[in-house]
Amino acid sequence: MSTINQAKLLPRRPRESGGPFTRIRAGLTCLFLSCATSQSPKITAQFPQLPAALSGNPAAFKPAPLEIHVRRPEVVKLDNGLTVYLLEDHSTPLVKLRLLVPTGTFDETSEKAGLATIVADQLVSGGAGTRSPQAVDEFFEFHAVDLSSSANEEFSTLAASMRTVDLATVMPVLADIVRAPTFAPERFDVARGQLLEDVKRRNDRPEGLAGRALTKAIFGQDSVFAREKSETTLKSLTVEDAKKFHKAGWVPQKARLVITGDFDRALVNSLLDLHWKSWKGDAPPERKYPVTPEPQRRVILVNRDIAQVKVRIGTFGYKRATADEFPMRLAASSLGAFGFGRLYREIRDERGLAYSAGCNVSSGPTVGQSTVSFDTRPDQAREALKVALQILEAAGTTGQPITESEMSIAKDTAVNGFAFRFDDVAKIALERALLDAYGYPDDYLDAFRDRISAVKSGDINPAAMRIGAAKNLQIVIVGPIAKLGDLSEFGPAITITDVDQFR
Repeated sequence: MSTINQAKLLPRRPRESGGPFTRIRAGLTCLFLSCATSQSPKITAQFPQLPAALSGNPAAFKPAPLEIHVRRPEVVKLDNGLTVYLLEDHSTPLVKLRLLVPTGTFDETSEKAGLATIVADQLVSGGAGTRSPQAVDEFFEFHAVDLSSSANEEFSTLAASMRTVDLATVMPVLADIVRAPTFAPERFDVARGQLLEDVKRRNDRPEGLAGRALTKAIFGQDSVFAREKSETTLKSLTVEDAKKFHKAGWVPQKARLVITGDFDRALVNSLLDLHWKSWKGDAPPERKYPVTPEPQRRVILVNRDIAQVKVRIGTFGYKRATADEFPMRLAASSLGAFGFGRLYREIRDERGLAYSAGCNVSSGPTVGQSTVSFDTRPDQAREALKVALQILEAAGTTGQPITESEMSIAKDTAVNGFAFRFDDVAKIALERALLDAYGYPDDYLDAFRDRISAVKSGDINPAAMRIGAAKNLQIVIVGPIAKLGDLSEFGPAITITDVDQFR
């Protein structure tokens, strides 16, 4: 017989009538009965009068305009072409340094894709000057320097954060790793091996798979905007390739050094004189961007057995530093912003077809990219896609133009979110450096809110038409194809098995 059955056979112990819980319950019962039958005394409440500020109608309250004054860093240009941005903040004893050099993945050849990334990695891990890689590692670890480097499309970046007291000691070593990296072969092989492993695994990530396929569909596999490193290109890279790429691209002309935090201005002047003024190099090579032909609408299916189908719809965005930016921003927000955009409301709130749905538009040196994105169950993918395309095409043909109310909400969101871009001096100075590098006008940040506010219906609806341009839309769906059915009604459909080779 189990323990439970034995317990059921045991006789219950009689509850004591005078136990503490019984007595408490009896007392409460008497109290409640007494309150119910006795005459309640009259109580006259005396409330203090509300302050004048709280006695009005909240709906009629008009807050004062939000005043945001973006601090400007001091800008110094050295004779060798290096531009230095300086912005002090003595609230914490830390200094941050960011170096932007005008070379990136756009400057690789298609046969050497991955070279910019491996060069950036080797600056911080491959040794510099007379120091071995181990000595460089130990030096920065001893001084608690947070050091990193990376390469994106148009720039490579070196970032360092250190204690104020270590600035004079650390600066010459930072200059060494920028100017005289040694590219130790053993570290080079390790970095290449890590990149090879990343390439082997990238198709296992459905989110990345969808984004990569969409970019290739819009710009073309061979375009500088869509090409990627591969096992073949990485295995072809040599230390000599890295040295040549570094010499041509990591140069002071058009480079930007951003120094922010708790530093002494006189000390920084002397460090610039000692370690950065002597940095030499020819001008970086000029870039020539290809003209991207407008793609024809199609549906690209990528077969993956996943529970949440990845749906991405895209076309061109806008060229940076042009008047297109502000209406395009607001159009994308009206169509897909979290909480109020049309895509979000219809797909998520009204129909429950996805946890979220959004629209994002980005700039580029030529046309940029717009992207509509949502994840949904395989059995709901067709319906969700149909709703999304109806919304885009209605906006794209002015069948349902962006309303004044939608535009007003989008403007408020953009204006109120502007302040969060500048919550520390490092962000302020770095954004100023990037805007200068990208060719934005000097008053871009000062005039941002006014230019957003000045957008009219006649501006935003043509922008919405560009985002929803039906004949150009590229539709990427990553999911179990067998469960999706025939999607050819949305455009000519193709199935691909290898995004790396997709054309």
